[in-house]
Amino acid sequence: MNAVVDAAPAKRRADAGSGAGLRGLLWLTWRQHRWTLVSTLVLAAVLVGVMTYLSMELTDLWHQCHETFCPEDSPQGRRLGGSSPLGLTLAALERLVQYMPLLIGLFVGVPVLSREHEQRTLLLAWSQDVSPTRWLWTRLGALGLFVAAVTAVVGGVSDHLERTTALVAPVTLFDYLPFLNTGMLPVAISIAWFAVGVALGAAIRRTLPAVFVVIAGFFGLTYLVQWRYPTLLEPLSVTLRVGGPDRGPLRDNALVVSGGMIDYGIDGPSGAFDSSGRELTGVELQRLCPPDNGAGTTLPCEFDNHLVQHVQYQPGSRIPDFHLIVASGYLGLAALALLTVWWIVRRTDLSAG
Repeated sequence: MNAVVDAAPAKRRADAGSGAGLRGLLWLTWRQHRWTLVSTLVLAAVLVGVMTYLSMELTDLWHQCHETFCPEDSPQGRRLGGSSPLGLTLAALERLVQYMPLLIGLFVGVPVLSREHEQRTLLLAWSQDVSPTRWLWTRLGALGLFVAAVTAVVGGVSDHLERTTALVAPVTLFDYLPFLNTGMLPVAISIAWFAVGVALGAAIRRTLPAVFVVIAGFFGLTYLVQWRYPTLLEPLSVTLRVGGPDRGPLRDNALVVSGGMIDYGIDGPSGAFDSSGRELTGVELQRLCPPDNGAGTTLPCEFDNHLVQHVQYQPGSRIPDFHLIVASGYLGLAALALLTVWWIVRRTDLSAG
């Protein structure tokens, strides 16, 4: 009976100590990362506010253009031009959302363990009542949830902005930057680079070298994905009449993988085929249908001569599938990075700080 009675207070003390340890770790995480977290929230709020305002402005342009594309020579089309203030702002926002995962990896991920090594505070942190593994997962859980929440909000607003832009301008959501900044990808990529930043900080143990490795890895992987993502699934093929008014399956956010361009005045292939199936050279095409310098005669000439082009493309209906494939790859990278961090922490020599 006494054993039972004595065990109850002991269990309550253990539970209280466990809760206090968790609260202490969360408080310590906030204290050490508060300026980074507050700065991230402020920048995310500004970004969301600007993108929301521009989405409303683009929606207004869409209504002015009778709910269709705005012609390039119209006042609305000129406002959307690449060199216009609105066009430059949209391009800058696309880049900011693209580089958001890199900033998270640099400023949120890398310092988690590299700063502890540089300041030699690991011995103090891991010699308390909380084990190194629990210290690690509590920190990663708190910071990871913060990263997921912030990037989910920014990604949702970015998705709406990209879709609104596609209503008024002749762009496709399958182009690389709109593709990267829509759907689940901003969240998945941000989580991946947060985890990679933590892993590199733990492995290198110095903040500045880890930062340079994260930057190199980010741009290397970004360009690899940009090069490979159009062919993650087998492209479809279609033959189109050159100069025809109907783009057929290339409408509705399709991505052209190969073909679709006509080259004039070159000795090599032009990309245009005659009715017998022979590909014309650029010189032959220019001789057959000379450039009109805006007079509007070249395309009708190509159409009247029954010229066609062969195009490989990804239909817009595949965008969710491609999002899932790319997001799965980045989340797999995040899982590998977290396993690496766990392995490094378990093998860390506390006597080395």
